[in-house]
Amino acid sequence: MSASLAAWIRLMSLIRKEFVVMLMDKGTRKILILPIIIQSILFGYGATFNLERVPYIIFQDSFDATAVSLVHQINNNKTFELVRACHDEQCFNDSLNHGDALLGIYIASDFSQNRTVFVATDARNTSSANTALGYVQTIVSDLNSQRRQQSAISGGIHLDYRYFYNPNNYTRFSIMTGMILALSMIQVLLLSSLSVSREREEGTFDMMLMAPLTPVEILIGKAFPPTIIAVSQGLGLFLICILWFNIPFQGNFLALVTVMSVFSVCIVGIGLAVSALTDTSQQSVVISFTILLPTIILSGMITPMSAMPEMMQYVSMINPFYYGLEALRRIYLEGQTLMQVFHLMLPLFAIGAVTLSTAVYLFRGKLG
Repeated sequence: MSASLAAWIRLMSLIRKEFVVMLMDKGTRKILILPIIIQSILFGYGATFNLERVPYIIFQDSFDATAVSLVHQINNNKTFELVRACHDEQCFNDSLNHGDALLGIYIASDFSQNRTVFVATDARNTSSANTALGYVQTIVSDLNSQRRQQSAISGGIHLDYRYFYNPNNYTRFSIMTGMILALSMIQVLLLSSLSVSREREEGTFDMMLMAPLTPVEILIGKAFPPTIIAVSQGLGLFLICILWFNIPFQGNFLALVTVMSVFSVCIVGIGLAVSALTDTSQQSVVISFTILLPTIILSGMITPMSAMPEMMQYVSMINPFYYGLEALRRIYLEGQTLMQVFHLMLPLFAIGAVTLSTAVYLFRGKLG
């Protein structure tokens, strides 16, 4: 037998062995199949810029026939969902500040003279703000076209719009503020998920079992460093946003750090639970990336949450990144206080308690 033929046989045997190892192992088969199915559903339904639902508020001070016709057209559009009909400016501003609506439509009392409709959009997410505004512009354009066909009136309705919390509608305002949490989350989830599996591979896990430490003490010791790293990375990105990209910070620094810290604890809890469940570093990395994609896509950071099907929106309710992102953007771009975003902090506390409790339970199982 020639040397080249022998080398070819050895190579084919090795390739066959690798396929057998990959496909015969139940855990590996799950890793190969499930992420593809999950990510296909997420990108197919969650990653879309088309708004299925546009929550809006209206402050109508004029009941001119044209104004009534415009409101009727908007209400008949299935995409638009009326959240509140305001009767004063305070209600209008509060509804936008609290994030109740994506759009605010104001028809002033002098509409019959100037034919101008004022539209305010929540531009913390620039893609959703632009898409929603485009829908209104289309409705106004169609109404103007109908009026020109029905009469000799050449003048139409004019839109005067404003972008709230992002006056110049810069995309980096929404992207970079989201990256404060996103980039630190990616690295810290990987670090914490490798915590136990790496020690198990290196052979130091058994030595840790012999140490006079309780599962809670081990968990705290492994959770503290990644949390500090996450907050430090977030602060580094925060400085980049202010000093390099000139994104003005409107809020309180201590409130920002608090949100980052609570969010980091949630993510570290998830990572430690993954680490306790897996046996190898490779499994930890694959599962971590499988978790990262849904977490980012379903947060509303890149594509608007209102563009997702209702089922996906319910799934987002258990996503810690959604609550962390909302709280951070409101503090950073709006200047809201910690008490004003406390309703967003409560789900973070709950998720953190669940993830850390799960990690403790799994650690007890490993140590037992």
